[in-house]
Amino acid sequence: MVLTNWRGRFYLPGNTWVLALSATVWNIGGAMANPYQSVYFSGLGANSVFIGYLLAVNSAVTALMQLVGGYVADAWGRRKVIVIFSFLSAASAFIFILISQPALLMIPIIIGAISGIYGPAFNATLTDSMEPRLRARGLVSFTLVTSLPAIFFPYVGGAMMQRFGTLQGLRIAFFLSGLLGVIGVSYRAFRLKESYVGSEVKTKKQIHQLVLDFFSKNLYVLRNATDGAKKLLTYAVLASVGTAMTVPYASLYLVNIVNLPPEYYGLLTNIAGLVSVLLLLPAARIIERVGLRKSAIYASLSVPVNQLIFVSAKGKDDFVTWTAVGGASGALLAPSLTALQANLSPQEMRGRIMAMFSVFSLITAVPAQIAGGYLFETLGPLSPFIVSTPFFVLATLTLVRIREPRLRPSAR
Repeated sequence: MVLTNWRGRFYLPGNTWVLALSATVWNIGGAMANPYQSVYFSGLGANSVFIGYLLAVNSAVTALMQLVGGYVADAWGRRKVIVIFSFLSAASAFIFILISQPALLMIPIIIGAISGIYGPAFNATLTDSMEPRLRARGLVSFTLVTSLPAIFFPYVGGAMMQRFGTLQGLRIAFFLSGLLGVIGVSYRAFRLKESYVGSEVKTKKQIHQLVLDFFSKNLYVLRNATDGAKKLLTYAVLASVGTAMTVPYASLYLVNIVNLPPEYYGLLTNIAGLVSVLLLLPAARIIERVGLRKSAIYASLSVPVNQLIFVSAKGKDDFVTWTAVGGASGALLAPSLTALQANLSPQEMRGRIMAMFSVFSLITAVPAQIAGGYLFETLGPLSPFIVSTPFFVLATLTLVRIREPRLRPSAR
């Protein structure tokens, strides 16, 4: 099935529609809990340094799982790994409810990170059935469908914190996140079809042969990736440093330092989501007119500017501006980068190449998240946002050097 309506602006072919519907249900629950994860950790007694270590562990384990997941997606196929580990990821939300002390947070963090093994298969499946020239539109359509219903639920999470207290309110949010995740993933398990039969799906190998293949084929991908893919990988690493230093600590800064009510922080998150969704369809037209590379450059340029807005903010209006600019940037940047990754990746290596982007970004995020926690604790809560800005500038300069590939229609 291909969903193409609203004058042909939507494009969700085959499995993309199944993934979109299942993710939509799941995202509604996640939107209530995820924006406040660092606040929940703090409420349990974790300081910013320990929060940095928790997030670093998550990044390190997820990086390993993504590397394995890329190999599995290309060697054995996509569907089975998506279904099994999607259930594990959804179930990890329930464990947060049972945590009573900071050290135990390692349990759901590690389980959630292990479930990240399905990420490369998910991303590859998402783009496998899309025409290369329509991938940006397809990714915009996917983001629109999955984000729109969840836009106002960060406010619901903040309201529950305001009504029941930080810990009790967020435990309710984590429960709803897990419940809706299981519902969405159940639909995914029944309707998702295999998009790529792995080259080794019928091959029986010994464990040592599998390990050797795992390393040799990932090294092969690194050696044989196009020049554009390698430069895009450099961009992902640099941007990851800046993102890892700042994103976990934005909610801590606004709720604990600036003393914004949780409901107001939820409204800020709502504004970012609403701006992003409203601009998605215009963003798709911009991307198709000016190209993936230029669209990514334009959007990336706004990121360091937005960091400066955050650092120099004097009141609530400035934070609204920061939120709106971030939402506008995300509407253009995310689909253009993901489509560019897919277009630089042949299908038989797409799972592994797209995994490399996640793996290298996550590995880089490990020290950056720890450093962000130390900066927040020792040099002041705004220091991570100041230090991160040069990395976003360097990332944008790397995008300028990428040449956009020439595309041919997909074989059907």
